[in-house]
Amino acid sequence: MQQHTSQRRGTSTNKTTARIEEGKVDQAIPEFGRIADVERLFGLKRGLLYQLIGARKIKSACLRKPGARTGVRLVHLASVRAFLAESME
Repeated sequence: MQQHTSQRRGTSTNKTTARIEEGKVDQAIPEFGRIADVERLFGLKRGLLYQLIGARKIKSACLRKPGARTGVRLVHLASVRAFLAESME
């Protein structure tokens, strides 16, 4: 872990940053994750995830550069948790 101290306009702030490895989400659940992360965390398969995204039961975003054909699909993990909790009732 790296500690950075920044002094700007008379105030100082301490920021702790740690490099996050791709697909490594076992210590804390982040706000967004890739499809593989959702599969590992919640046990839902890719096909079902895309069906739920298409039905707007869970939230996701596709990030890509303008004009690009491919991008990165990120799933809002809180919406997955909420969907699962709602399905339990």
